[in-house]
Amino acid sequence: MCWRWLFLSLVLGVTGCAHPGIPTLPASHGHLMSVMEDFQSKRGLPSTGLWDLSIGDEAPPGPPPKLDPAQAPRVFEEAVKTLRGTPGEDAVLRAFQDVSAACAAELAEACTFASGALTRPEPISPAAFRYPETLVEQGAFAFMVFQCHIDTDGHVRDCTVVEGARLPGIEQNLAALQSARYRPATLSGHPMRTDYTFYVRFIPSGLTLTRQQEQDWARLRVRQNPDSRSAWLNLARKLAEQAPGDPLYPQAVARTWFLAPRNGWAAIESAWQFVQSGQYAPALRAVRPFVRRSHNPYVLETAAAAQFGLKQCTAALAEQQKAVELLPAEWPAPEKERFQARLQDYQSACATSLAAP
Repeated sequence: MCWRWLFLSLVLGVTGCAHPGIPTLPASHGHLMSVMEDFQSKRGLPSTGLWDLSIGDEAPPGPPPKLDPAQAPRVFEEAVKTLRGTPGEDAVLRAFQDVSAACAAELAEACTFASGALTRPEPISPAAFRYPETLVEQGAFAFMVFQCHIDTDGHVRDCTVVEGARLPGIEQNLAALQSARYRPATLSGHPMRTDYTFYVRFIPSGLTLTRQQEQDWARLRVRQNPDSRSAWLNLARKLAEQAPGDPLYPQAVARTWFLAPRNGWAAIESAWQFVQSGQYAPALRAVRPFVRRSHNPYVLETAAAAQFGLKQCTAALAEQQKAVELLPAEWPAPEKERFQARLQDYQSACATSLAAP
């Protein structure tokens, strides 16, 4: 039997298929946000950071680090000053964390700097993965996830198996991965040690999974790997696309955000769900770290809804107006009309509020 394998290696990124082009309606907020991110990426716009979970040291589950907005300019200035010199590895990581914190504190200059100064790891000598003969004979699909570090010398080290620990051939493929070589991530040209998640999906040649089978496999992954952020994120995005009304969908989003608090998609979709239930303050806290760096109208729409719910009219109007302006001309007309109608609702309500004695 002939086999092929698909190797995905992202900086703690997302598994699953991309959704290029224009979406078909009806579609959920979470799915539309994903499609928009892909659409804008193809247009060359900077990444919102929706898919990257972490660069630098692994953090335990919990909220991302916070920085007082008043402190952000000074912290950012010190980080840039450090990077202009010849910092050691630890100093580079601290500078990255400070820049990230300043961006999360809504310092636009820090967000712009981060998107331009950071380069991702690039493969020089990729891993030569092999699929075990026993599974080839069974005609089985399989998925392996490895969490590793890519050091400043480009070596892959300190790997752990996140998914697939009981599969035949896991040790051989882990050894192959650790023999790979990468051009390390850099910040302002300085090599930086990074956490890296490697996804390896083995697919029998000529076979594909139906949409329902993909969803069933996603559910199986979270049952077998209940602490895998990759598995939960994959399930949440599958449900966002195929079954947003499934009772498991809110749980999948919440679980993903808990396991991966820096994942933008999970944070923003959690914020959207907070808005739907009238929890505007936690919604704004969840979406705020991504607003200044984002060109995604669905991110800005979420922020505007939270701000409007908190009676922050000026901010809500500004974000919704920007969201309307960022919608591509090719985007489905009903969605453009919905965004415009929401802006008009905010304008009317805010005008009434200002006119009230």
